Amino acid sequence: MAVDIRNHDEVPPLEELEEFTLVPVSRDEIESRFDDGERIEEWNVAEERNDVYVELVPDPTDTPGADDDIGTVLYRLVQLFGTPQVPGFDAGSDVSDREDTTFKYLFRLVSTGDDGELPGEWLVTVHDWHTELGVSLAAWSGDDPDPAAYDDAVGIVSLGLVTNIVTEPVQCEYKDKWF
Repeated sequence: MAVDIRNHDEVPPLEELEEFTLVPVSRDEIESRFDDGERIEEWNVAEERNDVYVELVPDPTDTPGADDDIGTVLYRLVQLFGTPQVPGFDAGSDVSDREDTTFKYLFRLVSTGDDGELPGEWLVTVHDWHTELGVSLAAWSGDDPDPAAYDDAVGIVSLGLVTNIVTEPVQCEYKDKWF
């Protein structure tokens, strides 16, 4: 049975998730790889696993806007990392041909811990997926490994960390309001 990522028994506690950092991949690096003919290969964690999902609105009977939704996720990502840096998914670009994803960030997830079970770093994309939060393991088409070849723990840590980052309120400059 699928459970929300925050209640999944394989997700490390928050203290352990603090050993990981999301570092945005520069737009220059992305464009250079694209210019070399590479593309980003992705494996959507929630789509590929049948035991986990991200619940952005825990109580759908709440007043709209009173809790987390994909718009709030994007707002928090923009506040923390700026506008999406993946070409074709950046702010202000033509969205008429997109069927599912309207924004996408590419990050390096870097481990500062030394548990030995997880790689020192890997790529993830954070995007909207069917109006929900999408987190995908990623790799460049010219590199190894294939994102689907990562251990299940890599996917769970990625989804757990990103969910925590985008659901924690961010303090706005305007009137010190939390959003």
